[in-house]
Amino acid sequence: MAQFSDAPQSDAAADAAQLLSRIGFAALALATPSAATLSSRAMFVLFPVGVALLLVAASLDPVAGVGERVRALIASPATWAAVALFAWAALSLLWTPFPIPGAQRLLKIAMTALAATAVVLTARDHLRATDLYLFPIGVLLLMVTIFALWLAEQQTTGTDGGRIEAGGVAMVMLLFPAMGGLAARGRNGYARTLMLLGLVYAFAIGSGPTTAALIAGIAVLSFAVSDLERTMRDVGRAAVVLILAAPLLLALSPELAHLIFHAKLASLGPPYPTIAAAASLVLHDLPRLVTGHGVDTVLRGVDAGLLPTMTPRVGLFEIWYELGILGALAAAASVWFGFRAIGRAPPRLAPYLAATFAADLTLAFLSEGFAQMTWITLLAIGGIALCAAARSQYRTTRPSAAGLARF
Repeated sequence: MAQFSDAPQSDAAADAAQLLSRIGFAALALATPSAATLSSRAMFVLFPVGVALLLVAASLDPVAGVGERVRALIASPATWAAVALFAWAALSLLWTPFPIPGAQRLLKIAMTALAATAVVLTARDHLRATDLYLFPIGVLLLMVTIFALWLAEQQTTGTDGGRIEAGGVAMVMLLFPAMGGLAARGRNGYARTLMLLGLVYAFAIGSGPTTAALIAGIAVLSFAVSDLERTMRDVGRAAVVLILAAPLLLALSPELAHLIFHAKLASLGPPYPTIAAAASLVLHDLPRLVTGHGVDTVLRGVDAGLLPTMTPRVGLFEIWYELGILGALAAAASVWFGFRAIGRAPPRLAPYLAATFAADLTLAFLSEGFAQMTWITLLAIGGIALCAAARSQYRTTRPSAAGLARF
């Protein structure tokens, strides 16, 4: 009797999945970061294309253990804290002055988060190095793009510093995931070189929040390498305190300005007028600190002239002003459980995961907000890059038996 095998069909599906996966990673790692600098519209086209290719590849060559990954995600306290934050934001649509734009904003955030989560849950084990190295190469291409923009600015009378600063934000957000991928493959020297290039670019761009975020990430990385558990505990506590104490710090800022500078906050140079506007808004309606004013109030309120133009559009202020103390508690819980969960990451990757989290939080405190979908999309890409590093082959040479025992 003739016997037929489905091995050729399986190999063809695996080859097709490998090709689509590589194209998807190329779209996310190589094209999207530079697109975030040149044109946000191009970025919003490339991201769903890259995600779709990765999901199609996963359907052609399914991996085992997806159910276990889903169960682990559901069992994570950080997941439920994030769900609680999103649920409260959705409930605030009942009292926000801008329900339709707010619903659209929440839908975009949810779709981006779900897309990145689907890619992470269905990612193949033992990703090839050629896929993993796309993310460091993408960061280098982003640096080249920033330099090209700077050269173009020198040749023209007009200035477009906003694009260069946007490129700096993308560079900082993707730098540590790219370094994690290099470290996962044992390329620590290349990772350090990439970090030094990032420092040079951050100081050359001259953006305070970008530089602060990069320095915060490097500091957390250096401490996490030596003592991960203690670093996660201390940094998590500090972040939670900053989130929960933000209104108190704003309330004290006018008095501190009078004692230190002998002047009002609004009369000082940047960024003090922004802090003064935030303090005035928070203290003006204290009862609304409980529920907040509703999602999307900050962005739409400034555009509609309901809020002063100096109103800060950063994640920390948005959480308090739009979602109140309940939203701040959910955000603080998400941050705390997120830092605690880093300890369960692969040992080589955990410090870079911690550095990424610290840098992104610093940006949320100083310059970036949840109304900026470019920032949200970069967060998703960073998560996918870290997943690729976690799923990669960590060994580039055949290990010894003793090495296997220590791994």
